[in-house]
Amino acid sequence: MTISNKNVALIQQVCEKTHNYSLCVSSLKSDPRGLKADLKDLVVIMMDLALVKSIKISELITKLNKTASDPLVRSCFHVCSIEYNTSIGSLQDAIDAFESNSYDESYGQLTVAASGPGNCEETFTEPPARKSPLTAVDAYFYSMVTIAEDILTIVMKHKSP
Repeated sequence: MTISNKNVALIQQVCEKTHNYSLCVSSLKSDPRGLKADLKDLVVIMMDLALVKSIKISELITKLNKTASDPLVRSCFHVCSIEYNTSIGSLQDAIDAFESNSYDESYGQLTVAASGPGNCEETFTEPPARKSPLTAVDAYFYSMVTIAEDILTIVMKHKSP
């Protein structure tokens, strides 16, 4: 299944207005729904992709926590687990709010979801500081959520008179 030229152009045009063009384009083009996506569909696709990623990261945190021997690191993983569970719930709420045309509520929930990775990383910097094994996935997830926020902002501007 290939994405039509019209949809590739829409994806590129929209992604140019986000904080991470390459991640935006690759994410949206990789989803089969991109074939017939309009602007609003792109928001849902990006939120769905972020939700799937947050669930995978939550599963990774559980695995890492089981193998961690340092109690301080385990404590960090516990905080990260709570943060990602909050992000998962917030993303689900953001999708529901968006589908109900409650764009401001959706944006607020995305903002909550985006705070999870930073809060997770912060726990590793508290004395005594430890290297976080989650830095790369935290940054990736944060980028996905901010891309969803960016696209939602475009939708909200189009909605305004």
